[in-house]
Amino acid sequence: MKIKYVCLAVSIFSVLGLQVAAQDDISYKTPPKDIMDMLLVKPTAGVSMDDKGEWMLLTESSSYPSVEELAKPEYRIAGLRINPNNFAPSRQNFITNLYLKNVASGKTFPVSGLPSPLFAGSASWSPDEKKIAFTQTTSGRIDLYVITVASQKAVKINKTALNTITGSYTWYDNNSVLYRSTVKPASAAPPKPLAPKGPAVQENYGKASPRPTFQDM
Repeated sequence: MKIKYVCLAVSIFSVLGLQVAAQDDISYKTPPKDIMDMLLVKPTAGVSMDDKGEWMLLTESSSYPSVEELAKPEYRIAGLRINPNNFAPSRQNFITNLYLKNVASGKTFPVSGLPSPLFAGSASWSPDEKKIAFTQTTSGRIDLYVITVASQKAVKINKTALNTITGSYTWYDNNSVLYRSTVKPASAAPPKPLAPKGPAVQENYGKASPRPTFQDM
């Protein structure tokens, strides 16, 4: 009987050891090719045309936010979800490629001067439709680029990083863009307490009171 108990104990510890080893080795897995092809199929390119019908801006976007984007820090306050590292909304889906097409000739033109990798957003035409602006998002800042349609060339126009938490840029006239910028780099976040000071307590006295209607209030 003692031998049986010893064998049983060894078996149990062996199974537990395998489970612990399996948990330590967990990582993201790749699904079967058919499922991956279905979920990651490229969306149809977005199209924006000038009012004269001469030029088209075509944009290609990712299907879903990347794991890296979802893993970035996120603050939830006043109904907003923001990334404190670059002063931008969190969980964004970006434009990964853009190019121009001449409607009359049907020819497409790549845009030179684009940042690489491209994580663009908020593309818009200037009032005279000779330029196109867009934002470029990186882990630490937001920059603003302007494309000249005639030369198909993009140039960064800002010196200080943008702050797009409550809105992006806007065209002021054919050659000027208004945007909010960060005055100085973000300071270090205050340390989080290791444990709460007390329990979360809610009381109801039967009085009328406003209730939140949005998330993250």
